[in-house]
Amino acid sequence: MLNCKEYELDDLLAVTAIPVSDFSPGTAAWQLKPSIASASLSPTLTNAVTIGLQPAVTGGRLVPIKRLTGKAKDSEGDSVAGRKHTVSVSCEADNRDLTADSRGETVLDYLLRLERTPSHLLLTFRGGQRAFVIATDDTYTCEVSRDGAKTSVSFKIENLMGIQLITA
Repeated sequence: MLNCKEYELDDLLAVTAIPVSDFSPGTAAWQLKPSIASASLSPTLTNAVTIGLQPAVTGGRLVPIKRLTGKAKDSEGDSVAGRKHTVSVSCEADNRDLTADSRGETVLDYLLRLERTPSHLLLTFRGGQRAFVIATDDTYTCEVSRDGAKTSVSFKIENLMGIQLITA
């Protein structure tokens, strides 16, 4: 994966949404690098929601993903303040199990919360690669749509660094 070029990834296995209020990334210089060291990434994950085959992180809530539906795209365009990236992430959630958990919330409740809670995204790809997308209250959009048994989740985040690879 390269930063500063448009690319599309069809092998997304998990999307972990970390509320912006739970994690404040480091310095501006850290935010503008195409990759970040895993040692500098230590968000609070208690309120995170992972849509995936397995939890990408410990803590938070796991919502099963339908296989081969995860996609991530990072495209950039010229803007007045520099190169603005638009990161689009989408997947289908398997929410057939609508039984309530110990807090009385269902899978659909967790998904709908993503529309109201601006979140950074931690992406996990087939082959083990991980990446991070920084969001703010103003740059984050999430839409959950339901059509019968199909539940789609799409995220859109605009920032100046796009998708950042997490390196060892």
